Parts: sequence; structure tokens; C-alpha cells
Amino acid sequence: MRTPSSSPFLGLIATLGAVVACNGPDDPVLRAQVPEIAVTPSALDFEGAVVPLVSEDAVRIANAGRAPLEIQARIEGDDLRPWSLPVTEATLAAGEDLPLPVRFQPATYLPFSADLVITSNDEDTPEVRVPLSGEGIAGPVPDILVDPPSMDFGTASSSQVAVIQVRNAGQAPLTLGTIAQQGSGRFRIDPDPSGTTIAPGNTLPVVVYWDPADGETGDDGILTVPSDDPDEPEVDVLLIGNGGSDLQWPQAVVDCPATTDPPGFVSLDGRDSTDPEGHLPLTYRWRLVGVPTDSTGQSTSSGYLTSPGAAVTDLFTDAVGDYQVELVVENAIGLVSAPARCTIEAIPDEDLAVELTWNTARADLDLHLARNDATLFSGADDVSYCNKRPGWGVSGTADDPELELDDRAGLGPENINLPAPADSAYTARVHYFDDKGDNIVTATVRVYIEGVQAFEASRNLSRNEVWDVARIAWPAKTVGALAVDPYDAPRRVCP
Repeated sequence: MRTPSSSPFLGLIATLGAVVACNGPDDPVLRAQVPEIAVTPSALDFEGAVVPLVSEDAVRIANAGRAPLEIQARIEGDDLRPWSLPVTEATLAAGEDLPLPVRFQPATYLPFSADLVITSNDEDTPEVRVPLSGEGIAGPVPDILVDPPSMDFGTASSSQVAVIQVRNAGQAPLTLGTIAQQGSGRFRIDPDPSGTTIAPGNTLPVVVYWDPADGETGDDGILTVPSDDPDEPEVDVLLIGNGGSDLQWPQAVVDCPATTDPPGFVSLDGRDSTDPEGHLPLTYRWRLVGVPTDSTGQSTSSGYLTSPGAAVTDLFTDAVGDYQVELVVENAIGLVSAPARCTIEAIPDEDLAVELTWNTARADLDLHLARNDATLFSGADDVSYCNKRPGWGVSGTADDPELELDDRAGLGPENINLPAPADSAYTARVHYFDDKGDNIVTATVRVYIEGVQAFEASRNLSRNEVWDVARIAWPAKTVGALAVDPYDAPRRVCP
């Protein structure tokens, strides 16, 4: 869960600073470096929550003091079964705030109540109680059915194919999670239906292939199908070929971050992969199986992965969205593991991020971000390839933008990120510098505020045209499209 860089509590913190300034630094009370807790809202009401689904809300805790605030959280009440806390303790620096999530999962159609109890090292307010309430109600839920529960491919020496039917027998959409495999790597699914949503009453076929080594060697494995079915979150399907096997297969294990800030590299680690039989060394095969729509792979010829045959490799993330990687390992006697997968969500870490992509492979388009109504190529106020890191640094803030990707070979993306915008207006522009034979292109610009997409627009452009895309207002955090027709650019000269 992302924490916004500004919050309602910052006004309180600023007020405390003003009091210090008025009373003077010699006041013995104000000199004290103490934490001070603030919690909002004063109560959480989950109202009607469908049985047995999970509902989540949060209280926000802020440290309005001048020393670290240490908090612990628990739930008290007569019936604690519906309530849970994903986070039970944290430390907040002075001026910091965070959301504390609370989960409510009723199993029956009854009203429930409890107290969220937050204790801290704030000596004046050592305990804060937030009343919790909610009621279980009837409503539509998904229901997964998998047929058959096991798949025996029989005896064969050549590739075989079978179909497993995944049905939604419920009354709400069913969404599949990331399908996982264990056991023999000679079983595979293609295409991978992970993330697919199945409408009520509909069925999704999952195609499973078996590639036997010969007509005698047996294989077995397990296909795990996760979903958002509330009472059956995972279904296992047993896979058998040539009568199965008593072998213990090597196991691929992937260690990767859940999120990353694009563009940049993330490390993928497969060194925890094992072989229960001890047939070492293992060989590694990394593969990228999913990328965001706007990703074009500006890294290596191996397609985003720097060392696809090593135990540890780096993945280049150039656009916002989900990247999915797969690892299989092979032991010293040729047994191959089932694939292990990992999904990394690329989310801008900066408060303001602007991304440009286009639809042709040779044209060179340039992204610009201007402040103070600056015009194109107007010096340090126009972030572009001319001023990739102008170092604005307004009033001591981290207001230093950067053009992190400058793509001159087509498709994009180009990214300008601003960690902490000053109170100002910013203009996003696109300049079609050189067509390289591509003629008219379609440019697309997306604006992200605190990691969430706030704006998207597309426009057809011809060579040397400028598109004034949007005006971004800060601290209002609003984005508005500019109704300006594309116009010819001035002569391209970097100041």
C-alpha cells in the first residue's frame, strides 16, 4: 500500500512548527523532543460486507511530534474472528504518517463490533481506541470448479495434450491468481491463464502439454490453480504420465521484489533452488513471460534479462505495469523442474511521473516537462534531452526532475520523473523530432501521481510538430488536457 507524500496531518505538523517559532526556542516544553500521535478517522464502519469475502479499510496514523513514534496495534472485543491486522507495529519518524489496514471477513450474517487499540510511546496519549463495526450480508460470490481433479496422460513416448476445464459456478466474477507447478518440468501449460477473469457460469479451458522423455520414464506433478473463491482459494490438479515416478524432482525457487521504480534494473535470485536427490550442479533458465503494454525492452539482446543462464540475473523495467519472469532448473542427470514464477509491479516512486510512448519503431519523439509556463527549448525550465537533470531544487525541496529514458530508436518509453514537485504548474509536451521514414505516428502520454495513473491521452503527429499535452497543477494534484492544436517546433537548439 502506497503512502502519499502529503496528508491531512501535515497542516497540524506545520502549525506546531509555527507555535515553536512564536514562543521561541527557549521554551522548555517546546524544546522537548517527544513523539505525538494523531489518528483519523475516530471510527471505522464496514457496513454490509458480503459473507465470506474480505473487506479492508484503514486508519491513518501520524507523528506530529519531534521524536520517533513507536506504535503497536491489536484488536479487542467479544468476537475477534472477523477481524485481522496485516500490520501490528511500526515506527514513524517525525512528520511521517502511514495507513494501518484493518480487515473484516464475516463468516455469518450478523453484526459485529470490536475496538482497534493503538498504543504508543506518546506519554500524553499512550492509547487510542478506534471503534470497529460491520455486518455480514448475503451477496454474490465466485465459486471455482476444476474438472478433472487429476489428469493421467497414460503411456506415451511423444508429446501429449489434455484440457482441464476451470468453471465459475458462482454468481460473481472469478479471477485466477498465478498458476504454479510442482514436480516434473515435462508438464507445461500454454497459454498461461493466470490473471484471467471468468464470468459467472462460464468455463475456461486450460491446455496442458506433456513432453515425455521416452515410453518408459514416468512423470508426475501438481498444477495449483489459485483464485478469489473465498472458501476454496487453491485447487490442486495431479498430473501423471507413464505411470508416474518415485523421483524427487529439482525445485526452482525465485526471490524477487514485489515492486520496483521504473525505469531501472531489479535483481532476480534463483540460488535457493534445490535438488532433493543432490544431483548438482543445477543449470538455470530464466524467461520473461509477461511485460506491460508500453514496455519495449531497452536493455540486452536477451530481451530484458542480462544473464538468463545464471543463478542471479537482472531484469530491466522500462515502463509502468507488471513484469512476470519464469525460472526452471535442470539437475546434473537431466531432470527439469516445474517452472517457478514471480511478478514484479513497476510503480513510479516519485510524486509525479510522465511517460511517453509511440507506435512506430524508427521515429524519434521527445518528451518535455516545463515549469513556469516555459516554452520549448527555453533553458533549465524545460526538462528534456537538452536538460536531463536541471536541478531545480526549489526552496530546499527535492524538486529535481530527471529525464530517465531518452529513446531515439522508436516506440519509447521516455520518462520524466519529479520526486517532490514544488507548488507550481507544469506543462507536459511532445516534440516529433525525426520521422526516419515513419511518417505520421500516434503518441501516447500518461501521467502518474503518487504511483497512480491520473491522465492518458493520444494524438497523431507529423514530423517537427509539437503537442502541448496537459497542464499539471501542484499541490492540487490535478491534470487537465490542453486544447491546443499541434504546431511547428522552433529550430532544435539546446541552450
